[in-house]
Amino acid sequence: MTRWRACALAAMAWAVLGVHPALAQSADSAKRFLQGLYGAYTFNGDPPGIEASGARAIASPSLLQLIRKDQRALNGEAGYLDMDPLCRCQDFDVKTTGVDVTLEKHHKAKAVVTFTNFREPRKVEFDLLWVRGKWLIDDIRGSDDRRGLREALQTEIADLASK
Repeated sequence: MTRWRACALAAMAWAVLGVHPALAQSADSAKRFLQGLYGAYTFNGDPPGIEASGARAIASPSLLQLIRKDQRALNGEAGYLDMDPLCRCQDFDVKTTGVDVTLEKHHKAKAVVTFTNFREPRKVEFDLLWVRGKWLIDDIRGSDDRRGLREALQTEIADLASK
């Protein structure tokens, strides 16, 4: 009977603390999330924008809030997000060559996506966050700009405020 109670307590702890042996937020699910995103970057494709919200949201709530703040500061002008941060481009015909994911904690992951866009090699790094049952982008860094998207937007907002 004591063994049964120990097992029951362990099961309750897993349920309460979110420590499950078969986590939905696995490295494989993060990889599928990114593969799905890049799968839409075909010639004439329709990928969701980083600023998408609701069911099409791909950015974490805090990153989306920062994007909205930047858009307000720009007041209709083009800024850092004049290019798509996922492909580091304005036009695309992406061929994904690799997606590597490392889980940091049960709700965070790091990922590197390598691809070609019009045959030009690219590499993008992601910080992913598990939010309300799905992976979302919390930050992005491209090999052509080592700043993260968050840092670039914060700098742009500060620069606009100082003018």
